[in-house]
Parts: sequence; structure tokens; C-alpha cells
Amino acid sequence: MHASNHLTFYFSFRSPYAWLAFYRLSKIASNLPMAIEYVPLFPPKSVTGDPMGNPNKSAYVTEDINRFANAYGLDLQWPKPFDTDWIRPHSSILYALDQGCVVEFGLAAFMARFSEGKDIGEDDTLAGVAEQCGLQPDSIIRSADDSFFQRRVMKGAIRGQREGIFGVPFFIYRGSRYWGNDRLEWLLRDIFTQSGIDVPNLIDDAFAHPLKTR
Repeated sequence: MHASNHLTFYFSFRSPYAWLAFYRLSKIASNLPMAIEYVPLFPPKSVTGDPMGNPNKSAYVTEDINRFANAYGLDLQWPKPFDTDWIRPHSSILYALDQGCVVEFGLAAFMARFSEGKDIGEDDTLAGVAEQCGLQPDSIIRSADDSFFQRRVMKGAIRGQREGIFGVPFFIYRGSRYWGNDRLEWLLRDIFTQSGIDVPNLIDDAFAHPLKTR
């Protein structure tokens, strides 16, 4: 894809911030003047483990995600255990992508994880997600353990490293990088600017919304 009509979205099912960004992007994707490439990132073992390892950070993230979820009208239920066999759901969404259902599958999987507290590495959860998307549960479960899709996940991770990805959600547009759910407005600001759409002048008001004034 040519850079001018191409937005790359790196995400991981492990991240609650990627959940928020995936949800919000789904609301506007059809109105954007470019194609979106969805790249699932397999979280390395170095970032998995006890999410309570840093109590101060854990308490903040819990408070912060609650704040966003309440504002977006999303139910929140933290999954227990927090981690799973991460290669499986990330492989399955690539199968869903090939079937033209990447957004539907991603939303359903994120909701199963963070709104229902389910383990999306388990067959039963993946089967339920598949049914919501109109996909065959057996095909989704097979894809979770299929080396073809697992290799694609790993290729995405290698590509992400080459492009300087250090966390998710992460967006790349025309060579510019945007990290975090709270950078989605800034990504859209640049998209609108480069499309000839007027945006607020933040020099005049540093507290103005980056996209529109009230």
C-alpha cells in the first residue's frame, strides 16, 4: 500500500489501552480517507507475568481504564488470570482478517476479555467470539494453533521492532508515529490537516481540542 493512503495500527489483546483504541477507531474507520492495516502484536514474555508487580502502576492503570470505559459507555471486568497463551488469539484474528472480519473479531475478542473477564486464549472463548462474527468456531480454534498464522504473527512482531514499536496501541501514518489511545485525536488531526480539512489553531488556545472546538 502507498503511504499516502495507508494507516498501520499495531495492537495487542493484552493491552486495555489497545482495547479502547480499537473500539474508538472502529467508530470512524469507514470515514477515513485511507485503508487501515491491522497488525496484531504478540507480547513477549518479558512483559507478561503478574500485572500487580508494580502496585502503584497497577492502581493507576485500573483507575485510568475505569475512567475511559465509563466515558465510552463500556462495561469493564478485568480478566483473571490476566495473561494467557497469547499467540492463539493473535493468530485467530489473522484468520478473521483473511475472512474480511478483522474489526468484528477484534471488537468481540476485546469485549470478551475486558468487558466479560474471559480468557481469550481458551477454545470456548474463541468459539464464542467466532460465533459473534459469523465465523466457524472450529476454523477459529484451528487457526489459533496453525503454524501458518503463528508465523504471520511473529513476522508482524519483527516488523514492529524494525519500525520502532515499543508499546501498543501504536499507529504509523506517512512516517509519523503515535503511541497510545490518547494520541488517536492527534493522528486524526494530522490526517485531516493533510486532507485539507481545517483544524483548531492550538497556538491561540493550548487547551482546545486538537480536532474541534466546542
